[in-house]
Amino acid sequence: MLSVREAAEVLGISQKTVYRWIKDGRVPSHRLGGQHFLERSEVNNLLIREGLGPLPDTAQETENNEDVSLHETLTKGGVFYRIGGTTKQEALRNALNMVKGVDETISDPLFQMFVAREELASTGIGDHIAIPHARGSLVGYIRQPILSLSFLETPIDYGALDGKPVYALFLLISPNVRTHLRILARLSFCLRTPEFKQAILSQASRETILNTLVQTEARLGLGS
Repeated sequence: MLSVREAAEVLGISQKTVYRWIKDGRVPSHRLGGQHFLERSEVNNLLIREGLGPLPDTAQETENNEDVSLHETLTKGGVFYRIGGTTKQEALRNALNMVKGVDETISDPLFQMFVAREELASTGIGDHIAIPHARGSLVGYIRQPILSLSFLETPIDYGALDGKPVYALFLLISPNVRTHLRILARLSFCLRTPEFKQAILSQASRETILNTLVQTEARLGLGS
């Protein structure tokens, strides 16, 4: 349970705003001893749903996030095969359920953020690949970025610009916007190289994909 003051600090907003949201029914609360208290899970959901919260307080944390290599980030999130799903939402849900390091308390609101991002525009980048990512960030709940790769059992229509069905999903979860954009750029660079792209399109083994990524980052000067 969080007091209004604590909830405001987590969300990066004023206590007055929290009280207004309680009054409007935007966030449920419990009244104890004349004071309002909020469930931590509800504050988490609001933080994720609205993309609220301050950026990391220290330059060191931001620097550490930026220095994480794609290889380390993908190793953390995992590479998975034969993921089921015949629609975009089913594939996203099943792929997200496989990701290592995602607490189940934030899994559902995180899924909603992925869906919201897809409603803006497809994250399909062409050549059967998509990079789903959330609209907001997980400030305070994910300290390091997580990247996973899921190969779908059945290619699906993902609304990609080239019209090709997607069967390779890179799910990206970031602690802040700056790290998020940096990883997207790194991944984009790596996917332009023939070796790494072929490893993805051929659904190579986990070991081959990770080894190829290490070599690609080193060649491009993107390693940590």
